[in-house]
Amino acid sequence: MTSTMRPRFIALVLSPILLAVACSSGGSGGSGGDSAQAAAGQCPVAALDKVTEPVNITFWQSGLSQSLGDAIKTMVGNYNAAQQKVHVTLQFQGTYDEGSDKYLTALRGGTLPDLVLLEETRLQLMIDSKSVIPAQACIDAAKYDTSDHLPAVLREFTVDKQLWPMPFNVSNPVLYYDTNDFAKAGLDPNAPPKTFADVVAAAKKIKASGAAGTGLAWEMSAWYFEQWFAKAGQTVVDHDNGRAGRAEKATLNNATGKEILGFVKQLFDEGLALNVGRNESGTDTLLALGKGDAAMTAYTSAALSSIYDIQAAGQFTDVGVGVAPLPGTDAPNGGVQVGGGALWLVGKGKSDVTKAASWDFAKWLNEPVQQALWSKLTGYIPIRKSAVTLPDVADLWKTKPTFRVAYDQLAASHAGGGPSIGPYKEFRSAIRDGLEAMVLKNMSVDDALALMEKEANAALTSYNERVAP
Repeated sequence: MTSTMRPRFIALVLSPILLAVACSSGGSGGSGGDSAQAAAGQCPVAALDKVTEPVNITFWQSGLSQSLGDAIKTMVGNYNAAQQKVHVTLQFQGTYDEGSDKYLTALRGGTLPDLVLLEETRLQLMIDSKSVIPAQACIDAAKYDTSDHLPAVLREFTVDKQLWPMPFNVSNPVLYYDTNDFAKAGLDPNAPPKTFADVVAAAKKIKASGAAGTGLAWEMSAWYFEQWFAKAGQTVVDHDNGRAGRAEKATLNNATGKEILGFVKQLFDEGLALNVGRNESGTDTLLALGKGDAAMTAYTSAALSSIYDIQAAGQFTDVGVGVAPLPGTDAPNGGVQVGGGALWLVGKGKSDVTKAASWDFAKWLNEPVQQALWSKLTGYIPIRKSAVTLPDVADLWKTKPTFRVAYDQLAASHAGGGPSIGPYKEFRSAIRDGLEAMVLKNMSVDDALALMEKEANAALTSYNERVAP
């Protein structure tokens, strides 16, 4: 996927402002131990009540380009037309990486936006910036009911019992497969693989039959490695994935890590997988499917609309689009975690009416009607349970039930939130280094895991020494 769909990173050089602030004692992720009641005072939600002219706010969005960018423009336009108290000016900041980098630059002395959309991997970094209002403060001040939100989505953005950003564009990894190739290989297109063993067995049949060049298109990404840990009910860092305390140590080198890497190594040792590298273009795995080089791939659910758009344009019309939950370990007891973006309410240097206006817009984007429209326009998962009963979603799912797979997968997940890690880029680089050493240099599973853990721990230690108290 492109950086508009899936976590990608610019190397982070910690800004002076991050080095200058001390995070909360105990390293719980920056909440400072404040109660929800005390935090509520940070979000003056009633400040809009007496405004006599529109409050102008600036909304930075990154990661949503092309058709996704058009969709967010539609949402902003709808909001501006629906009420008179707030006017939102939308500014595109490039990829998720570029948006995060520009925000850090603005913290050093530029002009900060009032609201910023960033991917889920920026959670700990944004908490450490001390520049944002926890969404929990607004929720408490407004007595806002979150019971209709998918629990997995709330868990993803909650640290130390505080919801930090408001969720918005949510996705998760799924298995894409060519139903035509499955049929040619004698596999049941209605019974896609559920476990690693199933994937291997299907890949063998696909390759042997010649239905596709090989079984699986593989991308050198840490995201799937993290997701497989979650599906197995395991964390990748200590302190409950950094949710109950600052992440200090990696928890990669264990039986779960060995099972995951053993699966990947078997695929390549037996010629059942095609390595598309780091997939910098964001399209390589899907191209492999479309051209018949492979019959399966793991990829983001956010790509599904684009896949159908490509087919509608006359490309890859001989591909039967199959979507299934992400296969995992043989005995999964967790579930997938949230990918995608969330809305951060900027507090640093902002007036009460600006804070209230940002909350009003973020709250509006979370309404069931808006979530249903957003899902229809983009293919992102609706984060409100009631949204799926509305025509925009219900009609889409009726005509293309593939769109429901990612929602059901996330709704059924009882995994904890994904890792809250300050040096997320370096952490994922450590995982990728181990994967590449194993696949490209024939390193053993044990040595690859040891390499991952060593590099990941070094990144965590370095970050915490500079930022944490």
